[in-house]
Amino acid sequence: MFEKEKGPSDFLAYYIHRPIENFIVQKLINTRITPNQLTIATNIVAYIVAILYFSGYLFPGSILSFVVGLMDGLDGKLARARKQTTRLGKMEHAFDLLFEFSWLIALALFLYRESGESLSLLLCLFSILLISFYRCCYDIFGRTMGISLDIYGDFEKVFRRIAGRRNLYNIHILLGVLFNVPLYALASIMIHAAITSIIYAWRAMKHLHKADTMDSHLKKSI
Repeated sequence: MFEKEKGPSDFLAYYIHRPIENFIVQKLINTRITPNQLTIATNIVAYIVAILYFSGYLFPGSILSFVVGLMDGLDGKLARARKQTTRLGKMEHAFDLLFEFSWLIALALFLYRESGESLSLLLCLFSILLISFYRCCYDIFGRTMGISLDIYGDFEKVFRRIAGRRNLYNIHILLGVLFNVPLYALASIMIHAAITSIIYAWRAMKHLHKADTMDSHLKKSI
């Protein structure tokens, strides 16, 4: 298990979600509500968002996506507050990624159905490929170095506030809906994911190469 800083990463989660989550967890800590129940509830609401996007109810779906973003942090915080963290709870991240991709796919399918043009599908495809790539870079670095990439250096600690994440992609979608250009939201998400991929791959390779060089020098000195 590699070291990962507890707490929010992107600026929306850090500045907005964190105080609200802390308040809600304080109210929940002495109730019968369990972290697993919160996880299930979050996933149910998340797939309602996907249904809304697919059905063309983009504004309510977008607003509800921010509710999911807030709910998503409650289960882990409640588990830590009650000292009930489990290895099984780590699987939550896999299900998070699944519904994150379902939102992009649902939105793309709606736009394709409305316009008949495949551009939305292509933007969605490339977004998913890029998100998968930078998450893989992130995970490989963490397993190799024993520490999360986003807290490894000063640059990473700053970049993590604006790196591509579901919370920030929700802002892209909301702005696209408000300005009636939802296709542009998919395009900007793809660009955001591409920038994150480039920076994560660059920083991961840079740090790994430096670590290899240090190991090589150490072996020669022995």
